[in-house]
Amino acid sequence: MLWYEITATAAPADLEAVASLMRDVAPGGVTIEEPVDLLGPEQGFRVRGGEAVLVRAYLPASELGAVLTEELRRAMAALPQVQMVAKPLYEQDWAVSWREFFGVVEPGGRVVVVPSWLEHEPSPGEIVLRLDPGQAFGTGHHETTRLCLLALEELLRPGDRVLDVGTGSGILAIAALRLGAGSVLAIDVDPVAAEVARANVAANGVEGRVVVEAGRLESDHAGTYDLVIANISTEANIALAPAFGRVTAAGGRIALSGILAADVPRVRAAMTAEGFALDGLCYERDWSLLALRRPA
Repeated sequence: MLWYEITATAAPADLEAVASLMRDVAPGGVTIEEPVDLLGPEQGFRVRGGEAVLVRAYLPASELGAVLTEELRRAMAALPQVQMVAKPLYEQDWAVSWREFFGVVEPGGRVVVVPSWLEHEPSPGEIVLRLDPGQAFGTGHHETTRLCLLALEELLRPGDRVLDVGTGSGILAIAALRLGAGSVLAIDVDPVAAEVARANVAANGVEGRVVVEAGRLESDHAGTYDLVIANISTEANIALAPAFGRVTAAGGRIALSGILAADVPRVRAAMTAEGFALDGLCYERDWSLLALRRPA
C-alpha cells in the first residue's frame, strides 16, 4: 500500500499550530520529534530546547489523500517559517527504513561492528562483530560503548575471566571473547536485553564461552574475574562499588563507563573506598571511562 508521508519542520513557537493543522487531516494522528542528545545506558535522552521540531503524519495515497495534502500545503503557507515536505512511501518500507541509520561502526581499534544486513570486507587484523540493533543498548554508536571497546583492547589479557555488567546487546561480552578472553559472563537486569544478547552471542558463534544471565550483580555472587567491565550509569556504578570489590580478583582490572565527565570524582571516590587504584581516565565528548585495578 502506498502512503504520503507528510513532514513539517517548525520552530517551537509554531509547533502547536502545525500539529493542529496536521491532526485535522491525518486519521492516524501525528508524531512530534524533538531534537535530542542520547545519554548513557539507563539515562535515556536530553531534549535540545529552542531548536526546530519535526511533525510527521501519514495519509493514504488516494485521491482524497492528494486533496488533503494540497489543502494542508495551502494552510501551511500562512506559516512562512514552516517547511513542509510530502513524499510517497510504500508500507513495506517502514519495516526496514530504520536501517539507514545504522552503518559500520569503527571505534578506532581492532573491533568493527557491522549490522547483519551490510557487506563488509575486513581489513587485516580487524575483528568483526555482527550485531543487529534490538531493544537493548549497545550498537557501538554511543560514546560510552566506543570507550569500552577501546578499553577492552587495552586491558584484556589472553585467557582472562571477564564479567560484563549491564551487557545490553552483548556487544562488549562478544568483543571480549573475540579479543582473547577465556570465558565471559554477561549480566543484565532487563530480561529483554538478556534475550537480545543471547541472540547476538549465537549470531557471532560464541555460545558456551559467553554466558548471558538476566539479573543483578548480587553481593553474594560466586566467583572472581580478572577483568570486569560495566557500561551502566553513574548511580549504578557507585551502588555496585562494594560488589565490584568482591568480584574483581586480586591484581584484576575494572573499566567503568556510562559516566558523565562531571561525575568522575564521585565514582572514583566510591571505588577508592573499596581499595581500587585509578590506572587511567578516558573521555569522549561529555562521557568518561575509568580504568582501575585492585592491588595484588
